[in-house]
Amino acid sequence: MRILITDANYKNSIAIQRELYKDNMHEVFATDKEAVFFTKRLGYCKDYIVGNLEESVKQINPEFIIPVGSEAVKICSEKYRELCLIPTKESLEIALNKDKMLILNSLSNVNYPECKLFSNLEELRLYSRDKNCVVKSSNESLAKFDPLYVKLGSESEFEKIEKYLSGGVKLLMQEQVSGVGRGFFCIAKEGKIISYYMHQRIREIPITGGSSTAAKSIFCEKMFYISKQIIEYLNWSGPLMIEYKYDETKQQYYLIELNPKFWGSLDLSYVVGLNFGKTLIEAYSNKVEEQIEKKYEVEKKFFWVLDGDLLVLLKTGKLYKIKEYFYKDSYTNLFENFFVDSIKLIWTIKKIFSK
Repeated sequence: MRILITDANYKNSIAIQRELYKDNMHEVFATDKEAVFFTKRLGYCKDYIVGNLEESVKQINPEFIIPVGSEAVKICSEKYRELCLIPTKESLEIALNKDKMLILNSLSNVNYPECKLFSNLEELRLYSRDKNCVVKSSNESLAKFDPLYVKLGSESEFEKIEKYLSGGVKLLMQEQVSGVGRGFFCIAKEGKIISYYMHQRIREIPITGGSSTAAKSIFCEKMFYISKQIIEYLNWSGPLMIEYKYDETKQQYYLIELNPKFWGSLDLSYVVGLNFGKTLIEAYSNKVEEQIEKKYEVEKKFFWVLDGDLLVLLKTGKLYKIKEYFYKDSYTNLFENFFVDSIKLIWTIKKIFSK
């Protein structure tokens, strides 16, 4: 099968490229709007194309497309539905627009925090006068940035927020909830889970809340059943990450967001014995069975050392935790390619000495 993977330079895209390369069962191509010099050095694909998705589809004529970024998912939903395993437009609209996710509170134990769209700083002042809140892009396929945390009585982030507002970005303010970050990751087809695993964040960048730089595999029956009903309600097809905050004191989950694409911590799935790229292709091509039983290993840890974790340890004064990289059941993405590691190391050094 001729397969086209988008967003070739993303670490999750590279993870899919690597595992399909190992399987050696398909002709795999990767595309990116920008230069592919970085990922091309890894050599996992038959060819790499620079250009927009439409141009790449014309050039490659793929039998199957794996969209990785939010923009690619949206384009595939609009133009290439027959070449993807992708949810209905209605379900995708709920996942991409955080204000529309409130409808999921009709389900048991979802607990999606109160949220509201806003268009000026005065609305934000009124909303945050009695609570800490988070400001996010309401739709990451249109504008993507790390969440901005507005503390009670503080306006330290207002300058950044004003820039987004003046640039026409649609923003959402949401009550901040406390807890440890957990995620449910799956491939589903027509509302049935085909393969899944769960993780708990160890560290993230920025440290106030962002992408995982270290995570471990876990299993929680309660998280499974909350996630299962969301997937059934949306009749979901394709990859999905369901992000939660878990309050360990109350033993309660709070839904944070739905990510209708492959996630940044995809490397961990291969460590625990799964192959989501292969599973996605099989789910698209064949009739597949629903999976309820856990089929992955827990307490496996993955560290994205030069993708932010080393930087987090240095910035937080916890460099002693570097020893965790060498523990049993710990894995990293180091030494995959010397050139790639060198570029990442230079980026890390620059970040260390930046403000």
